[in-house]
Amino acid sequence: STVVCLSYLSFKKSLSKSGPAGRGGSDCGSAPLRDVWTGPRIVGGTEAQAGAWPWIVSLQVEHGRALVHVCGGSLVRDRWVLTAAHCVKNTRDPLKWRAVIGTNNLHRRYSHARKIKITAIIIHPDFIFENYVNDIALFYLKKAVTYNDYIQPICLPFDVFQKLNENTACFISGWGRTKEEGNGTHLLQEAEVHYISRQICNSDQGYAGVIPKTSFCAGDENGDFDTCRGDSGGPLMCYLPEYQRFFVMGITSYGHGCGRRYFPGIYCGPSFYQEWLTDHFSKARAKGIFDTDILLGQILLALGSVILLEAT
Repeated sequence: STVVCLSYLSFKKSLSKSGPAGRGGSDCGSAPLRDVWTGPRIVGGTEAQAGAWPWIVSLQVEHGRALVHVCGGSLVRDRWVLTAAHCVKNTRDPLKWRAVIGTNNLHRRYSHARKIKITAIIIHPDFIFENYVNDIALFYLKKAVTYNDYIQPICLPFDVFQKLNENTACFISGWGRTKEEGNGTHLLQEAEVHYISRQICNSDQGYAGVIPKTSFCAGDENGDFDTCRGDSGGPLMCYLPEYQRFFVMGITSYGHGCGRRYFPGIYCGPSFYQEWLTDHFSKARAKGIFDTDILLGQILLALGSVILLEAT
C-alpha cells in the first residue's frame, strides 16, 4: 500500500468548555500531548507517538499464561470502554479480559499506563454476528482510571454525527495487522481516513447494499489506508474544529479484506445507540449494579442486554 504525505493540522491546547450535550464530560476529546499532527499517517499508516490518542485501549484476553491483544476500544468514561460486539464472540467471560490504557507500545511498561481487569461485558441485545448488525459493546472496568496526559476520554458523537462528511478530518489507530496477510504490531499505528458516502460504498462495485443502516464507511477508495484484523473495536476519531475536540464517530466493525479498493472499512455508529449507551451509564452509576451482589460467572439479563460479570 502507498503511504501518502498528508497536510498539517493544528490542534490547540486551550479547549472550549462549551460543546454538544451528552458527549461525555466537559474535558473529553482532548489530547494534551498533541499540539500539532504532522507526517505521513493499520494499512498504509505509521507509528503513533506516545499520548497521541489517549483514549485508545488495548483489550487483551488470556492465551495460556499470557494476555494477548485481540481488539481495540475507546475510553468514553472513567470506567467505560466502547468496543465492537464481535470482539467477544469467542471469549465472553470478563475474568479472562483486561484493558491496557495509556500506552502506544504493548511491549513496554510505562508509569502513566494502566492495566485494569474487567467487571462486566455488555453486548447489544440485537447484535447479529452473521452480518455485524448492532456491532457495539461496552466493557466496564473494575476500577476507575485517573486521567493524565496519556489517558483521556474521547467524546461521544450524539449531537454532532450529522456534521460528518467527506471533508472531516478523521483518523484510525490500532495494533492490528499492517497488511492483509501480515501480523499484528506491538506499536500503535495511525492513519488519516475520510468518510465515504453510503451511495458509493454500498454500490454494486463495492459492498452491494449489505452495509447496516447503523453503520457507514470510511477510508479511501484506493485502499491506501484501512483498518485490519486486530483493529476491530477501535475508534474512528474525527476532529471537529468548532468544538476543538475529537469524537468517536465510529467503531471499527468489519471489511472485505484489508486495504482493498472499493471495500473500505465499515464502522458502527455510536450515535445510533445514544439511548442504549446512556441508559447503561446512568443506571450503573445510580444502582451500582456492576459492583455488588454478583456471583462469579453469573449471567444476568438486565437493561435489555446480556451482562457477564465477575465478583468484586
